[in-house]
Amino acid sequence: MTWLRLWRREAPILPLSRAPLPPRLDWGTLVLEIDLTALARVRSPILRLPPDPAARRIFTLEPLADGRLHLIRSLGNGISRISVGLGRDPGSGALRLSYHWDSRRRRSLLTAENLTRGTIRQQEAATALPLPAEDFAAFLAAAPGAPSPHPGVDWVGLADHWQAVGPLPGLAPDTPIATPLGPRPVSALRPGDRVRTADDGDSEVLWQGRINAPAIGGFRPVRFHAACFGHGQDIVLRAAQPVAIGGVDVQYLFGEDEVLVEARHLVNGRSVTWEPGTPVAASHGIVLDRPSLIRAGTIWVESLHLGGLARNPALALTTAPGTLAETGRMPRHPVRARRQLRPFEAVALSRARDAVRSTFAA
Repeated sequence: MTWLRLWRREAPILPLSRAPLPPRLDWGTLVLEIDLTALARVRSPILRLPPDPAARRIFTLEPLADGRLHLIRSLGNGISRISVGLGRDPGSGALRLSYHWDSRRRRSLLTAENLTRGTIRQQEAATALPLPAEDFAAFLAAAPGAPSPHPGVDWVGLADHWQAVGPLPGLAPDTPIATPLGPRPVSALRPGDRVRTADDGDSEVLWQGRINAPAIGGFRPVRFHAACFGHGQDIVLRAAQPVAIGGVDVQYLFGEDEVLVEARHLVNGRSVTWEPGTPVAASHGIVLDRPSLIRAGTIWVESLHLGGLARNPALALTTAPGTLAETGRMPRHPVRARRQLRPFEAVALSRARDAVRSTFAA
């Protein structure tokens, strides 16, 4: 299972694998991250192939008046249509859109994840067409006269597998997790092992797994520098991994002893920095019976929060811990381990800390 290509604005298409693209992909995933503010402001297709009536090929992804994103494809005599809603008032924030197709099983999925609001919507269709390799380059290359991607598109990735959607693991493989037997790398934990938590004592691991994803956008890794904490090792987390922080400023601004903040909002260029890393990075996650704070090196992070995914088995099966849903063992997580700050609240906290140049406290 490989990520094949990555497109970023103002940059050439980047190969993520040494292998050449096959002439066509019978199954795979196309992932985009989109600025919803720009999408609402500029009414144009998100991705579109140049007109080519002779080849009878169409690939158009665009928002229509009904408030949904529509993907229309044709290839030869085949036609595939699928659409997904964006929810109420989707005029701001970041959207991750994943298009999965399997032409052999005649199945496609379109998943819209609002990364700012934390919502996810998915639609399935009983049609799917293979993706010719030349099409991927055609709707991204800046050829004269060719339609360019929507200005709100940040990046586009192509994979030769069905990439997991929904809550994603956020811990680097070597992250030390506190257990009754001492720290262990998260990648070495197995279902049935126990980990130390801040509130629930030693809790049983229900699932531990990994994903690979491009180190960009909402997937970008963040490094917490051990030197700023006085001991331990550096900790690398995905941008969206919730981290527990506390302090006088947290109490003053939010009336809480501790809150959760996504790692991305803690980047300050000193104790917490963006990780340059490799184009594709692996990350692991742990599912417990209920979300809890677990010790990752010298900081506390939240275990994987699944929300109400268990109520929607079809959607749950397409997430990283989907095997739990397959066996009917996926827990429901109605609440988080701590209150999670919304993006504007995290920005306010960051500015308050920058004003006094306080060190990061976790």
